[in-house]
Amino acid sequence: MSGGLILLGVMGLFFLSMYLYAYGTTNYAVNKEEKARKRRLLEAQEKEQRIKAEMAERQKQREEQYRIANTRSLEIQKELKRLEKLKQTHTKVEA
Repeated sequence: MSGGLILLGVMGLFFLSMYLYAYGTTNYAVNKEEKARKRRLLEAQEKEQRIKAEMAERQKQREEQYRIANTRSLEIQKELKRLEKLKQTHTKVEA
């Protein structure tokens, strides 16, 4: 009888180990896929942040160029007005 109980215990351990191996493999695959999904999500978020930062930097550069161009345009307009006044005073002197 004790031989039968030992055999039954060994068979029980065998089936338990098969169950745990199957469950562990499935669980390992699920965890591996979950980690990969989280890593891809994190990479996508980092890429999005990097793109937003680049866009903000380009916008800042465009605004700076616009400010410089606008300042230069105002300087040119002032110089043209000054030259026009100078031309008018010069023509009045000649006349």
